[in-house]
Amino acid sequence: MVTQTITPSQCAADIMTVIPAMTRFLRTEIRHHGEPHLSLSQLRVLYFLQRKPQSSLSEVADYLDVTRPTMSGIVERLVQRGLVHRMEDLYERRRIALTLTIAGVTEMERVYGATLASVASRLEGLSNEQRNQVMAGLSILSNLFTDS
Repeated sequence: MVTQTITPSQCAADIMTVIPAMTRFLRTEIRHHGEPHLSLSQLRVLYFLQRKPQSSLSEVADYLDVTRPTMSGIVERLVQRGLVHRMEDLYERRRIALTLTIAGVTEMERVYGATLASVASRLEGLSNEQRNQVMAGLSILSNLFTDS
């Protein structure tokens, strides 16, 4: 088997082409499966809070790369819909902790499960060897780009 030499720049260009395409696919699927009138930003907040309960408004704003006032409005709409609960931190009175309600957890699990099934259906056509190659590539990218 002849292996081709690929420069870091070529590899970077391919990553920068594929990742946005995958992101568009995931966004479309998430929107498709999300509760009616639930924005992608709201779904991203639910996803973040599912992984990091008791987060502050600032932490969620940083994750979505939006201002605190913008995040405050997004969170307020989620609170009004009964998907997120706000409560004062017991140790830091000025800090507000955000968590998912039972309805928020249910919605996030439903959307995540449906989106996961859509991604899995795309991968069904791959051979086991190809799926192993995808997993190896993802592991390498994760090691390179995940904050420690």
